[in-house]
Amino acid sequence: MEHTEEKKQQIGLLGGTFDPVHNGHLAVADHIQHALGLDTIWFIPAATPPHKFKHGDGEPVTDFQDRVAMLEKALTPSGKFQINQIESERTSPSYSIETLIELRRRTVSNTEFSFILGVDAFTEIDTWERYGELTDFADLVIISRGVNDIGIVENIIPQYFPDYQTVPLTNVWYSEDHKGALILVTMKPVPISSTMVREKVRQELDFSDLVPPEVEEYIRVKKLYRHI
Repeated sequence: MEHTEEKKQQIGLLGGTFDPVHNGHLAVADHIQHALGLDTIWFIPAATPPHKFKHGDGEPVTDFQDRVAMLEKALTPSGKFQINQIESERTSPSYSIETLIELRRRTVSNTEFSFILGVDAFTEIDTWERYGELTDFADLVIISRGVNDIGIVENIIPQYFPDYQTVPLTNVWYSEDHKGALILVTMKPVPISSTMVREKVRQELDFSDLVPPEVEEYIRVKKLYRHI
C-alpha cells in the first residue's frame, strides 16, 4: 500500500496583551491567514508580559481572565481562529521563546508555526529573550505597513540574523541552516490600538467602531478601563 504523506498543519501565532482585543487584531489575523494560506491562527494572550506589567499610559494590565473572555467574545463568530492560554501556566514573565519551545513540545511533528509580529516589535528584536533561537521553532512573519518598512527590515536582518539571505524578487529570507524563514507581509495599516480603545472608554466616548459588538458590551458590563 502506497504511503501518503500527511498534510502539514500550518498555524499562525499571534501574541499580545489584547487589552482589549480590537478590530485591528482581527484584521491582521485575517490578512495573514489568507496571505500565507494558514489553517488557523492561535491568539496567545500574555499572562505576565515582560515589557508590560503596566501599559504606557500607566494603567495596570487587565486581569488575564477578562482579556481571555474578550477574546472568546471576539473570535467565536468566525470559528477560524482559536485562543491558546499556554502562557497562563507560568508565573514567570511570558517570553516568546519559552512559549514556542513548549508549543513545539506539545504538538505533532508535522505542525509548522508562523510567529506574527509587527515591524515596530521587530526593530527591537534584540531586546527579546534569546531572540536568535526563535527561528529554530517558527517562521517569523513581519507585518509591514508600506514601502518604508521594507527598508527598515532589510537593514535589521543583517544585524540580528546575519546568516539569512533574501530570495530575489520576494520579501522572504532563508537560512542555509534550515531554520524558519523571515517573511515580510505588507498590509494596509489599521489605525486602531488598545490604548486608543482604553482612552475612549475613559473619556466616555463612542468606541463601537474599534471593537466587535460583543467586546464592547463586555467592557461596558464589566466597567473596564474606567478606574483612571
